[in-house]
Amino acid sequence: MSSPADRHLLRLGSLAVAALAGLVLTGVLGRGQAPLQAPGHPLARIGILQAGLGRAVPPATLPLRAGKPQAAPAHRPRSLVVGPPPGTNERDAIEPDAIEPGAGTNEAGAGPGLPPAAVARVGTNAGEPGTIGPDAIEPGAGPEGGAPRVQDGITFRRDPLVPPFVERDRWQELLLSVTVNGYLVSDGTFFIEDPASGRLAVELEVARRWRIAIDEARALTFQGVPFYPVDAIEGVEIGLDRKALALALQIPPETFEPYVVDAQAREAVPPAATWGGFLDYDLLLAGGDAVEERLDGLAELGVFTPYGVALSSFKGDDLLGRPGLTRLETTFSRDFPERRASLTLGDGLALGGAFGSGLRFGGVHWHTDFGLDPGFVPFPLPAIGGLAEQRSLVEVLVDNFSRRSETVPPGPFEFNNLPVVTGSGEVQLKVTDLLGRERLITRSYYVSPRLLRPGLHDYSYALGFERRSYAVDGFDYGQPIASLTHRYGFGEAFTGEAHAEATPDRASLALGGAFGLGAYGLVSGGVGASGDEDAGGGVLGQLAYEYGGRAWNAGLGTRYTSDGFRQFGDGGVVRRTDQLSLGLNLADKGRLGLLLLNRDLAGQSDTLSASLSYSLPVGPGSLIVNAAQVLNPTDEAALTATYALPLGQRRSVAARVERRPDGYGAYAQYHQGRDRTDLGLDWRVAGEVGETGGVEAGFDYQTGFAGATLDLDRYGGDLAARAGVNGSLVWLGGGLHASRRLGRGFGLVDLPGFADVRVYVDNREVGRTDGDGRLLLPRLRPYEPNKVSFAVDDLPIEARIGATELVTAPTARSGVLLRMAVDDAAVSVARFLDRGGAPLPAGLRLTDAGGRTTALVAKEGLAQVEGPQDGVVRVEGEGEGRRFACTLPPLGDDRPLPDRGEVRCEG
Repeated sequence: MSSPADRHLLRLGSLAVAALAGLVLTGVLGRGQAPLQAPGHPLARIGILQAGLGRAVPPATLPLRAGKPQAAPAHRPRSLVVGPPPGTNERDAIEPDAIEPGAGTNEAGAGPGLPPAAVARVGTNAGEPGTIGPDAIEPGAGPEGGAPRVQDGITFRRDPLVPPFVERDRWQELLLSVTVNGYLVSDGTFFIEDPASGRLAVELEVARRWRIAIDEARALTFQGVPFYPVDAIEGVEIGLDRKALALALQIPPETFEPYVVDAQAREAVPPAATWGGFLDYDLLLAGGDAVEERLDGLAELGVFTPYGVALSSFKGDDLLGRPGLTRLETTFSRDFPERRASLTLGDGLALGGAFGSGLRFGGVHWHTDFGLDPGFVPFPLPAIGGLAEQRSLVEVLVDNFSRRSETVPPGPFEFNNLPVVTGSGEVQLKVTDLLGRERLITRSYYVSPRLLRPGLHDYSYALGFERRSYAVDGFDYGQPIASLTHRYGFGEAFTGEAHAEATPDRASLALGGAFGLGAYGLVSGGVGASGDEDAGGGVLGQLAYEYGGRAWNAGLGTRYTSDGFRQFGDGGVVRRTDQLSLGLNLADKGRLGLLLLNRDLAGQSDTLSASLSYSLPVGPGSLIVNAAQVLNPTDEAALTATYALPLGQRRSVAARVERRPDGYGAYAQYHQGRDRTDLGLDWRVAGEVGETGGVEAGFDYQTGFAGATLDLDRYGGDLAARAGVNGSLVWLGGGLHASRRLGRGFGLVDLPGFADVRVYVDNREVGRTDGDGRLLLPRLRPYEPNKVSFAVDDLPIEARIGATELVTAPTARSGVLLRMAVDDAAVSVARFLDRGGAPLPAGLRLTDAGGRTTALVAKEGLAQVEGPQDGVVRVEGEGEGRRFACTLPPLGDDRPLPDRGEVRCEG
């Protein structure tokens, strides 16, 4: 079966042949023959249109009226009408913003520049004059559809299962240019027309591309292709100029589908993974007057594959004295970015959510990880929209700061997932039309990470054995445990949460959630119960309110547990916790914060404390004052005031005065950081006066292959020193490489043979390639686009460059091999001769075994040789029934275009 496109091409070919025949007959018959419009003319019966000769069938305009069909002239043909000149694309794809309002219409309602044409106004109610109601289209014939309804000579069908819906001999095909609201959207679009009524229909997909709101119940099918009647567009005005083969549509803006802008949308980069391994190490040697001399260390061994990552970490104690080695964690994890979830086998941390605490365990852990999709925001973000009467510029302002500008076409528009900070705020849309008129749309919002997007799940399922004596005994596992935490977004304003945990002698369950109060904050809470063989039963209840605004913020919360309530890690010590926080933004007077905390402890004295913070910009720096007071059971207090002053991008000074329970003190520090490469020296010096005065200095030096630290201090007359080294060893790309600490993602740049080339990550220089043209890139962002590029100026002129940058997204704790599209394309010329001295045949192509060196022979055996040619290279090729083998000597020093002279070849 031929496709619709094939059928359309066949129709156009037939039309071209018919048009050519018409031109020939016109020349033969001459001006004295009957005009083509005459009913008896033979060409009129086959519907030939003489475009440009002043003869057209049917007449230039035909009144159209949606509803009761108009009577067509008796001589009107029911055949094809030739459209625009050949070469016009009848299915031009229309971008949404190509539909714009016009500057005005003529009396008949057609677009600018069109002659008076037929106009139909489609109402909104089926009973209005000139309106086709929904009942005008009935199911077509079929096994169950029955006979189609015929009204006023029009056959109405819509059954999508039994084509054709419209009889071919009752509909003719048109190719029309189309303007919508005065703007050209297509030079040629395929339409069908009912000759009896003049009704037009366009392919359904074309109507969708024009963003027209579709009522699928009113669609029909022609030759198996779905079409949509033009008069089914609500409120449309139709202007058809048959002489110009132009269709002008005036469509109300509200009839279009919304133009949606996703402010968080960005191009995704597929995660890259390969095979390799690494060893992270951190060694620290300490000694001094009052410090035991010892060497301690941490190490982590990892193996990464396309199927997951295996990790094992260790702690070494007193490696130069009585060495001890303790295993910390051993895991195998696999991430599923498309599901934003991760599976971990081995040691892990079971998450407790809002009602429980974390627990270290060994077993199986299946949980969501939204960090696998860094561009995804799990909580609801504000959306705002409006209606554009014509093409307009929309500026998005969040809290009076411009965040985005976008040109929108006529019709409804909407901005989703606007990037805002959490808390309350205000988003505005400033809509400016073509005449400069402005409208302002305002909406308040409140964003909280405690909520989830509607329909989104956030879960943590853990099953295994409890870890005990972590970092002391690496193999101390206790009783079996099971932990379940699940959150679900029931709507933008409500997220439910359930948490359950169990051991052989204990079980607990808590249910609750968070409810948004619009622009007034958020309320969260829940209730729970537990049963324990030793403690019996108990209950849990908690309730909290939060509000975060630009001028002020507040939080109030309480949590109560009865004596018998037990959960992982709590021990039943804390029975009640009350907390109150308040923050005020005093504009140019600074910011003020207050925190009150009350804890009711079982078998111990209750505690009540208060803290106050105040920050104020002072000149180029900032002043921060902190005060803390224990109100119960003691009356201890502390007060500190700190002034920090930046001295450029790398240097800063800070001074602090404080009152502690043991007296007064003052502290001053000077700090100088690294430059933007993250390599080099970071150092600080500081001094303190008071009860325990002293001085200290710290140095941290990072190179491309390792890092070193040195800390010196002298307090109370005692001198102490700590020296350390840290870094990583990586097996990647078939070789072993040394690096500073790798971070969560890394890559190996491979520019084979090109040494000392500068490499950049996100336009920031990170190092230069070694003698083999390789450079290890630590601290890449996993699952995020990392743009890696190199300095073209550092390459020799003969280098062949395919691309100067690439974008990669390594998986977590894994490396990726980055082969840059560059090779040593040394170029030389030579004259290839056979053993008899005759030139090799022109057109012969010679290549080496690896395909890296090529030579294309031209006339007289002359050829240009490309590829790495530092050593002896043997190239071969076959031509004119003979096979030739030629040996090229190494290139000399006469680059960039040396002449090798004559090269004798075998064959």
